[in-house]
Amino acid sequence: MFELRAKLPTRTRLLIGGAVAGLLLALWAALTSTGVIPKSVLPSPGDFPEAIAKMHFERFMVANALVSLLRITLGFLAAAVIAVPLGILMGSFAPIRAAIQPIITPLRFLPIAAIVPIFIFWFGLGETMKIGLLFLGTVVYLLPVVVEAVDNVDEVYLKTAATLGASRGQIIRTILLPASLPAIYEALRVLYGIGWTYVMLAEFVSDESSGFGYAGIGYLINNLRRYGSLTEVLVAVALILLLGVLVDLLLGWIGRTLFPWVQRGRK
Repeated sequence: MFELRAKLPTRTRLLIGGAVAGLLLALWAALTSTGVIPKSVLPSPGDFPEAIAKMHFERFMVANALVSLLRITLGFLAAAVIAVPLGILMGSFAPIRAAIQPIITPLRFLPIAAIVPIFIFWFGLGETMKIGLLFLGTVVYLLPVVVEAVDNVDEVYLKTAATLGASRGQIIRTILLPASLPAIYEALRVLYGIGWTYVMLAEFVSDESSGFGYAGIGYLINNLRRYGSLTEVLVAVALILLLGVLVDLLLGWIGRTLFPWVQRGRK
């Protein structure tokens, strides 16, 4: 079991993970019930059922979280539509890379929080500001990853195709694109999760109005800081974690379905 880089059976992994989670839960309950850790610092597990019910029925937690997820998805899709084809062109043609790279590279070092006031001046506090912030925060990190994925395609394949008479367009369609897509997809999967960071920031500074009917989980958490309790904040954070894990599992399944040879290569 402790061999270097050994692969554990699924049942063993689940047993180990479940045992550790159970021990942590028992330790949590013991420390809070005995007063070693005050409830003002960490509520006890028994405090959560009531808080969950209140968050669901009174504060519409699930609906707000789904609105945030929708904003992430819209900003992410807009970034993917721009970054993936542009990154493939940049990885394929040096003049296009030379034209775009000096613009994108500095933006990677600009804190996204510094963009928020600018976007508020430009777009106000509505959906355009939120989705635009998500788009910018995603595209500046996705584009270089797409270029790197294209760069990592073995030059031998390109030379072989050119020797056989393939045109530049054919090489891009039949070699560069299929060979780089698995790495591009994994980058998309990772950056989708990072979108929660950007949407929280956008919703923290927004108002209650929303084109989707609810202000979002970030706005809700910011309000709980003033009008709620620590237990309710932790419930909202737990929901974000749950949604993040579920979406990542879904994206992982889609990736395994689209690129089964990648999974076989890792075994």
